[in-house]
Formats: sequence, structure tokens, C-alpha cells
Amino acid sequence: MLQEQTKSLNSYPNLQVLCKKDEKQKQSLEKLLKHKPNVVKSLDIYAQNIEEYLKDQRKRIAYLKKREEPYYDSRPIQAYDEALIMQYNRVKAKQFYLQQSQKKLSQHPSPEQQRNRTPSKYFDKNYTPLKRNERFDIPSLQPVNVSPPKELKPIQFRYNYTMQVNDPLLRQVLSTRQQWFEVPSSSFAHLQWLTQLLDFSSLAKQDAVSKRQMVNLMEFQHEWSAKSQLYNNLCSISPEQALKVLPPGFVLNFKISQWVEDLDFLQDYLITNHSQKDKQSKFQFSVYVPNKGGYTYNKQISRLIQDIPKLWICKSAIGSGAMLINSVDQLQTFLNQQYKDQKEFVIQKYITNPSLYNGKKFDIQINVLVNQENQIYISTEPTGRCCSVIYDLNSSDPLAHTKPKQAISHQTLVELLNSQGISLKDLLNQIKSSISLIPCKLNRRQRKYCMQIFGFDYLLDDTKKIHLIGINANPIYTFAELDGAFKLTIDKIFPINNKSDDKSIWTCLY
Repeated sequence: MLQEQTKSLNSYPNLQVLCKKDEKQKQSLEKLLKHKPNVVKSLDIYAQNIEEYLKDQRKRIAYLKKREEPYYDSRPIQAYDEALIMQYNRVKAKQFYLQQSQKKLSQHPSPEQQRNRTPSKYFDKNYTPLKRNERFDIPSLQPVNVSPPKELKPIQFRYNYTMQVNDPLLRQVLSTRQQWFEVPSSSFAHLQWLTQLLDFSSLAKQDAVSKRQMVNLMEFQHEWSAKSQLYNNLCSISPEQALKVLPPGFVLNFKISQWVEDLDFLQDYLITNHSQKDKQSKFQFSVYVPNKGGYTYNKQISRLIQDIPKLWICKSAIGSGAMLINSVDQLQTFLNQQYKDQKEFVIQKYITNPSLYNGKKFDIQINVLVNQENQIYISTEPTGRCCSVIYDLNSSDPLAHTKPKQAISHQTLVELLNSQGISLKDLLNQIKSSISLIPCKLNRRQRKYCMQIFGFDYLLDDTKKIHLIGINANPIYTFAELDGAFKLTIDKIFPINNKSDDKSIWTCLY
């Protein structure tokens, strides 16, 4: 109850001290004590805290007056930094404050003079702060002992793969880079080594080094690897330019509605140019006609063919299906065999005068790298493959024409070319001029972290001219080729501490 509490200021010593010099304040507190003693009690506690705070401030001021001035080195240094200018102004102002305060204390000013003091009397009238960007001399402080920086641990990068042909080679190359280690295919990986296209939109889009994701496939790799698409890309620029790279041929695409017109044109072309055209007749190929539009350049190509070939080779656009034909009946047989698995085909002129290796037909394989900046590099160590059966134009054995399996090393290929009067430099120059005519539409969406190695297959005829017969999206490469490709791609995107040689077997095309 309020009546039980003490109603006298004597119970509040802190308030008594405040009321000694002010009678009106004492009367107001006594009235407040009668009606609201709890408020007066709170004021007493607050006054106690104020008194303790003032005592601490008096001790601090006394300590600062006795403290000695800091020692500064007399050697001046030049400085232009705005922050240093402000710090210099503060130091100078504090020095003037200490000097003037010591003078005033020595004179023992009266209490009235102390009350009339103004801050302006503590500073020198001639002191002016420095302007910005003004040159001045600032005393240099003593050096501070700084601990050496800690060595940061290198970032660990992860990779996984689904390939089977070059798996050991990939491990060997990445084992030379200490920051890479293998993880399961289901976990996050900075490098995904794949054989099939994936959903590129699912890749991480962060640009931080620790969160980047790179793949070994281009999003639109079919622009090169699909033979029908390669024909259309070259013909879209110029049909004449297409014949400088590829043998004369036609495209038959069952995925577009124009295949009906193209098939009818091909049958007419084969029958017209056949030696026994009276015995040839068209066939009906009853399959689904899609609504998808598209365009081919078969009629334009037919006008440019001067020497009409007697023998053609039918190929599936993607895959290894191939067959030699010279009549409409053989074309029908090929389509009936391949239509279930493939829907795009190419009918090309068959090169009847190829160069031979020990009497066998062979082709030249050269790897081409497309890096993340869409730059094209060509390997300087091409290899080859030869058929297992002696070449005979009249032979019906496909192993003599279309299925080379025996590998030819780079050194053996160079010796073979030299024996036929072709140097490696001349061969590479022909290949470079051929590749430079092919439009590069592999990364139309400008993906940052994509690269791929393609295998270009060339056929060399007896006139020392090369013909591009196909592009492989998953070629076989050597340790030096893969290691050099990584130096141009992942080592730039994922920096590593390993010191490697700048020598590489890749040469830049553009």
C-alpha cells in the first residue's frame, strides 16, 4: 500500500543532494512523493546511475590530461589519400587541444573564466584544415608486425562420366591435375563427360568458380554430326560451296513433308541416268507424311553435277548404315531396311578412285576441337583406318567399301602420304580450307561452359584431293590430344595450381 511506504525525502539520499541548491525542486518532489512514491523511488535510482557515470567521466578526463603525447617518426612521407588527410587533421587538432589545455591549467584560471571558455580558444587561429587532393607531409608511424597470410586450400573440382570408350584415358588425364576427383554420376559435378545430349537448361547458371558446370557436348552438335543437316547448312550458303567440301549428293528426310517430292525426284533422276532405264520403274513408299515444313537443295545440286556417277552410296544421317546402289530397286531395298531405325538419309556419289594402303581402301581421321568461346582447333596428328578386305570396285563385300576397322597410326599415315607425294603440311592445309567453309552453328544459345571434340573423316583419291565423308560426335583421341584440349578449355574455366607446358598439338583455325 502507498500509505505504508516512507513519505520523506530523507529516505532518498541521491535526490537530497540534487535539492540542496534548488528549493522549488525540493517542494515539487515532496508533493510527488505524497501521491506517487514509486515515481520518486525510480528518480532516485536514476540519479544514482547519473552520479556513477559522472564519476567515471571525471576519472577518464583526469587520465587523458596526464597521458603523454604519442611518439611519431620524424621522417615525412608523401600522401594523397583522402582518408589520410582526414586522419592528419584529427591528429593535428588533438595536438593543439593538448597544448592549449596544458597552458590553461598552468595559469590556474578562475571558475568564471572556466565557465566562459569556448572551444575556439583551444585551437590555433592560424590552423586551417587541408584541402582535398592537396599534397602534404604526414609523419610516418612505427611499423606494425603483421602475421603472414595463411595459405588457402585449393578448390576441389569434381567430375563424372558415362562414356565407355575413353574412360581410362579421361581418368589418366585428370589424374595429372591434383584438384580433380571422381564422384558418382548422380551427384553434382563441375565436369560432366557424356555421350548423349542432356537438358542444358538444368545446368547451374552461377558464374562462381566453385559452382560452374561444364559438359563435353555442344547443344546443337547435330549441325555437324548429322550428314543431312551438314548438307543443308552448306547449301544454305551456296550449293557450289557444298560441293567443295562434300561429294555430290541428295538429302531424303522423312521428318518433313517434302520427302514425298524428294523421293519422287530421286527416282526420276536415277531412272533417267541409268544405262537400262527402260527396265527401271518407280516404287511406292507408303509411310507417314508429317506436317512439319522443311527445305532441301536436291534440284540445285543436280544442276551442278557434271559427271553423273554410275554408283551411289546411301547412308543414314546418324549412324553407320550404308549401302552401294545404282538402281531404284536397290534404293527401295535400303529404305526398307533402315526406315525403322532412321528417318534421315543421304545419297552421295561414290568415290571410285580412292588412294589405297596395301591394296585396301582407307580414310583419314582428324580430330577438331570447339572450345567454350566457339574457337576451332585442329589436331596436328591425324590418324587413319583401313578396310580389312582388298579393294575391288566390283566386289559386293561391304568390308571392302564401307567398314574400315584396322587402325593406322599417325607415323604410318605420314609415311604413307609421303610415299604418294603428299606432305603432312599440305594435307593439313587442305583440311583447314575445307573446315573453314563449314558454318559453325553449334552454340547458337551462347552457352558459357560447353566444349566438344569432333572426328572428321576424309577420303583421299588418287588425284590427291580430299573429300569429307562424315563427322563423328564421339571420336577416339590420344592422351596428348585430350590433355591439350583440357589446357584450352577446363584449365581456363577451372584454374588449377599445376604448372603445365604451353606446347600443344592443337592449332587454332579461327
